[in-house]
Amino acid sequence: MKDLSPSRALVPKRILVADDNEDIRNLISLILTTESYEVLVVDSGAELLAKIAGFNPDLLLLDVMMPHMSGFEVLESVRALPDANLSSIPIIMITAKSLEADLERATKLGANSYIVKPFRADALKQKVFSQLSQGAISR
Repeated sequence: MKDLSPSRALVPKRILVADDNEDIRNLISLILTTESYEVLVVDSGAELLAKIAGFNPDLLLLDVMMPHMSGFEVLESVRALPDANLSSIPIIMITAKSLEADLERATKLGANSYIVKPFRADALKQKVFSQLSQGAISR
């Protein structure tokens, strides 16, 4: 049963974003904070994994191509977390590559959705809203 109490309804959804490009991080943060989401941006997969439990996000946005640890590796690590609340967080992969193989790999590893750079603000907002709406039902 959904908790529809006013105090729960006023809590903004939390989104954790990992992208090694500062301009992209700032753009995503701007787009999503104007929609009243609470956004935390990090510049690496390792930093995302270090902050995920403390931030307790409702959604992850992961860049596919990051140094040291790719978005695919982060995705695998999140899906393998022992905490079911964290391992089931909806994940949207973000990439400059629109190869079908990447989409298939992301889906196979457990990504919920995928968006290709450059993206339009309204497309990002729609994907985020869609995943958060579905996540509210399944989490």
